[in-house]
Amino acid sequence: MTGVELTRAEAAALSGTKLVTATPEGDGWRVSAGQWVGAIRCGDLEVRVAPKVGAVKVLQLLARAHGIRRLNVDETLIGLADDADLSTVLAVLFEREARRALALRPQRGYRTEDQSLPVVRGRIRLVDQALRRFGAVTPIEVTVDEWTLDTDENRLIRAATQLLLSLPGVPAHTVAGLRRVDRLLAEVWLPPRGTRLPAWIPTRLNAHVHRLLHLANLALGGGSVEHRAGGVVARGFALNMAFVFEKLIEEILGDLSDEFGPGRLLAQETYQLDEDDRLEIRPDLVISRGATVLAVGDTKYKLLDDNGTFPNADAYQLVTYCRRLGLSVGHLIYAGDGLAQPDQYTIRGAATDLRIHAIDLRLPLADIEDRIAALQRHMAYGVVAGEELASTR
Repeated sequence: MTGVELTRAEAAALSGTKLVTATPEGDGWRVSAGQWVGAIRCGDLEVRVAPKVGAVKVLQLLARAHGIRRLNVDETLIGLADDADLSTVLAVLFEREARRALALRPQRGYRTEDQSLPVVRGRIRLVDQALRRFGAVTPIEVTVDEWTLDTDENRLIRAATQLLLSLPGVPAHTVAGLRRVDRLLAEVWLPPRGTRLPAWIPTRLNAHVHRLLHLANLALGGGSVEHRAGGVVARGFALNMAFVFEKLIEEILGDLSDEFGPGRLLAQETYQLDEDDRLEIRPDLVISRGATVLAVGDTKYKLLDDNGTFPNADAYQLVTYCRRLGLSVGHLIYAGDGLAQPDQYTIRGAATDLRIHAIDLRLPLADIEDRIAALQRHMAYGVVAGEELASTR
C-alpha cells in the first residue's frame, strides 16, 4: 500500500513486528509485506497479511512442523469467511476446543510446593528449618502436595487464552468464549508475557485436553509479536512463512530418516570451512551415518520463476556446502508448484550437480508428506520417481 498516513513512531512500531515494512514515500508511507503473515494492531490501525495457501492450511503446516500429526480441521465448521486471518482462525479453533475439553470442569492435579506454615503439613524440610529459623519452632518449613487447578497444563491454557484475547479482529462470540475459559481458570497463576512455560507431558489423565494443549503451544510458540516505539505499541500474531516451511521440511525428513534410514538428519549443523577455523557453514539439512555425510540440502521459501530458475547466490551457497562435505550432489528445496521430477544443474569445474526440488504447499498435507518422502529417498538413496532427470547446463 502507498500513501498511508502514519507517524514516525507508528511506522517504526509496525516495521519492528516484521509483518510489514513501512518506508517513507512522497507525502505518506509505503507499507509492504514480505514473508510474514498474520495480523497486528497499532493504535486504531489494523494490518493484516493473508497467506496465499489459506489460514487453516498454515496452521496445519505449523502444527506438523512442531510434530503434531493429527490437527484435522473441518473448514466448513469453523464458520469464518474464506479470507479470515491467521489469528482469527487460531482463536476460533482454540475457543471451540476449549469449550469441548473443559465442558465438565477444568482438570485439577497435584503441585509440589515449598511453604512456610504455622502448623505441620506435608513434609518438614529439616535442613531449611535449621538454616532459616535458628531453632525457632514456627513458622515451619514444609513441602506440600497441593490438589489444585494451578497445574502446568492449566497455566499453558490460560496463558494462550490471554494472548488470544489481546489479538485484533477476533469475533465477539469467540471473545466471549475465551473470557469464559479465563474465568474458569481464575485460580491459575498467570505468568508474565514472554515467560517460558514448562513442556506438558501427554498422559492418560490429560488425554481429553491434548488437542487444546497443542493449540495452546501454537499460540504461544513464537507467533505473538509486540514492538514499542516511543509511546506507540504494535501487537498481534505473525508467522514467518520461511520458518514454517523450513521447520516442516526438517520435521518430516527427520521422522522419515529415523524410521527408514540410512542415516539421521542433522539440522543447522555447524562445520568449519577454512583451515584456521575462522569461517563456518551451517547447512539446513544434512543426512549422515556416523561421521559419513550422505547428503546435504538447503531450504528456500522462494518461488522459482516461470523458467524454473533460481538466484545465483543459492547455487554458490550449495556448491560450497558440497565441496566442503565431499559430496558430488546437493539439493535445493523451494516452496512452489511441484516439479514432475527434480531439475539438475551440472556445475562446470566443480564436479558437482545441483538438484532442484519444489514442494507445493497448496496440496493436502498427506500429499505434501508424500512429496517430502520422495525427496528423502532421492537425497538418501539417489532414487528418483518417474522419468530420468531433466538436465540443464
